[in-house]
Amino acid sequence: MATIDDFIRPEEWISDFTKDMGKVIRDWGKDKFLPVRKQIDEDWKEHKIVEPLLKEVLVDLGINAAFFPAEAGGTDVADPATFSCVLADELGRLDSGFTTAVICSIWGMLPILLKPHRNMELCTEFGPKFCGDELYVGCNAMTEPQGGADIENLGVTHGKTIQTTARLQGGEWVINGHKIWPTNSGKVGDLYTVICTTKLGSDNEKDFALILVPADTPGVSVGGAYQKAGMAADMNSDIWFDNVRVPKRYRMHGPGDDAKYFREVITYGNLLTAAMCIGVMKNTYEIVKEWVSQRIILGKPMKEHSINAAVLSEIAVDIEATSAWVYTYARETDFPEIYGVRPWEEEMQYKTRGVSLFGSDAAVHATGRAMELMGSYGYTRDYDLEKHWRDVKMTTLWMGGRNLRILENARYWYDIQTI
Repeated sequence: MATIDDFIRPEEWISDFTKDMGKVIRDWGKDKFLPVRKQIDEDWKEHKIVEPLLKEVLVDLGINAAFFPAEAGGTDVADPATFSCVLADELGRLDSGFTTAVICSIWGMLPILLKPHRNMELCTEFGPKFCGDELYVGCNAMTEPQGGADIENLGVTHGKTIQTTARLQGGEWVINGHKIWPTNSGKVGDLYTVICTTKLGSDNEKDFALILVPADTPGVSVGGAYQKAGMAADMNSDIWFDNVRVPKRYRMHGPGDDAKYFREVITYGNLLTAAMCIGVMKNTYEIVKEWVSQRIILGKPMKEHSINAAVLSEIAVDIEATSAWVYTYARETDFPEIYGVRPWEEEMQYKTRGVSLFGSDAAVHATGRAMELMGSYGYTRDYDLEKHWRDVKMTTLWMGGRNLRILENARYWYDIQTI
């Protein structure tokens, strides 16, 4: 009988290291996460359960270290996009909020970690913290109260709406501004990647800046955690920067290059959103498959009624199609020399918006259809389906939401220039 491992994941495209890590994550999830999954929603404010679990994954299992070069204490994973997708796929089965927290620890650091544009000076400085024995968590601080996800809409705004400013004074950047909603903000994050502008109102991408700010820097303050309908393991809050001073070298690359490599951050965000949704749908498949096999209606299991079989087929199609698309684009991202588009180029950012859109919509559809099959039982916490159902909606809202994904996908396929 088919299992979640029968859905598409091209084995020949995945390194032995990545396969082994996927198995490790799955075993860890079964032993350590699933027994406390129902408690996560009540831990949104303090993260007394979540933070020890983050340490186990990021530190003990080496996920933080996977992306750092060996010279900085890391593992230097050879296939970072595919590795990230397998990681998100496996963790998504457990909890998409927790997956988001894990992924976002490294997400904002990618511009200094990925080849061929590594910043070895910063890797060497921060590697011992991310690759050490204590929990050290990254936070990608993008969204702002004034313009929301306009920052991610580089194709039109080119950074024009950014209100968080960075002014070079001597050998230091002086940062002022307000960020909202970053994953791992609040009491969790230790190092912020802050999206700034060096000239307020400028649409010249040379003024777009990515600057690292340790959370304990004087002038940094954070608010309390937001209480949300779902994704409790993803702590979000406000961050304020009041004349915060950091060394000049904490700018990731420099004029023009910061914006260029921020596009790669968006490309990875697109891929990992969809990969996480695969995991959500796989666990939905597991939950509903057991339910329709055991629930007897008119003398036979629910799955043997054609109207129910049609719904089950829809869920399977959602998983299979998303999986095929995600791992194909991950392959393209890891091997630009074969496919001709580098992951920081605008074309890759735009085309991966399509898989992000499709994957998040598919997960909302699959969990919704599963809820319809299980009826009132689906709304109880006994089966964890209602958790996936609540949590996964968030994946349609971030990074500009569905509308920006639709628009940027159209920009790629139809060469749209004015919107």
